[in-house]
Amino acid sequence: MKFLVLYEELASYFLTCLNHLAKTSDCKILLYMKKVNPVAPFDFSDLHKNITVVEREKISEQEFTHSIKAFAPDFTYVSGWMHKPYLKAIKQLRLKNVVMGFDNQYTGSLKQVLGALYFKLTLKSYIKAAFVPGQSQKLFAKKLGFSEEDISLNVYCCDHELYSGYYTKSKQQKQKQFPKRLIFVGRYIHQKGIETLWESFIEIQNETPSEWELWCLGKGPIDAISHPKIKHLGFIQPKDLFETTQQTGVFVLPSNFEPWGVALHEFAAAGFPIITTTKVGAAEVFVNEAKNGFLVVPNNKTSLKTALKKILSLTDKDLFAMGEESVKLGAKITPEIWKQSLLKLVHAASN
Repeated sequence: MKFLVLYEELASYFLTCLNHLAKTSDCKILLYMKKVNPVAPFDFSDLHKNITVVEREKISEQEFTHSIKAFAPDFTYVSGWMHKPYLKAIKQLRLKNVVMGFDNQYTGSLKQVLGALYFKLTLKSYIKAAFVPGQSQKLFAKKLGFSEEDISLNVYCCDHELYSGYYTKSKQQKQKQFPKRLIFVGRYIHQKGIETLWESFIEIQNETPSEWELWCLGKGPIDAISHPKIKHLGFIQPKDLFETTQQTGVFVLPSNFEPWGVALHEFAAAGFPIITTTKVGAAEVFVNEAKNGFLVVPNNKTSLKTALKKILSLTDKDLFAMGEESVKLGAKITPEIWKQSLLKLVHAASN
């Protein structure tokens, strides 16, 4: 079986799923991707021998088309419908069994209504199925004209083995003494709510000083704030995160909007209590209010401070129990479940 992947900004978690597919199926994979983002320079060197990765900027459009034709894929996965060369190749080569992945939440906006009409008129006949992360995206897929049997959930999955391994290795230590450190992982941009997090944490420390710290992993256009209890660690490859996850206890993702948010899955699998907002898509699967975390209003310092104060007031036993609940939720999606969800669509499309 030959699998063509036409991707935008590749992340290590998607490569983990492809590696699993290549290892457990008789499948050769040709993947085209956008040039690596310097803000999130994931390492893609750990590739299965049946996977070939090509940065699309390094070849001409003619070479791109010819290589796909020569590869002759049995099915194709395309991330979204915005990159014109990808769509052109799908149409021109009449690629069969095309599955489209996307994470747009359905809002019912005029832009989405018009976009759905355009999609049905110009693209739907070339794309057989939709692979989406959650219920809001599933609703959008139906608006685009896909039937129930031609839609699968679970398009996004973390490296579950890696992160659950972090949980296993640090479980005994955290059960004995839970780390009094919050952790944020993401780009330093306004959408991630990083400034609201910094301000909220500093205000709480000023009002009621405590031993808690805030560790931030990532980088971006927003300058890192300076505070004695806020630590900036920059970008760290997922495979090098063990020491950091061992020394931190609660994951905070205060995004103003996040179509999904795989980091939520990663830290649920790693056994972290979670604070996130109602606008983070992955919360529908990985956050059970007051059981393993708290949902807050986005871009709202008062709401975030309330949740932070709840977390900071809990005992080590309570925090550890919340982490145990996160582990259960994190196991809802694994690379094997991802593979079965994808192959269900492939089989449906080929019939």
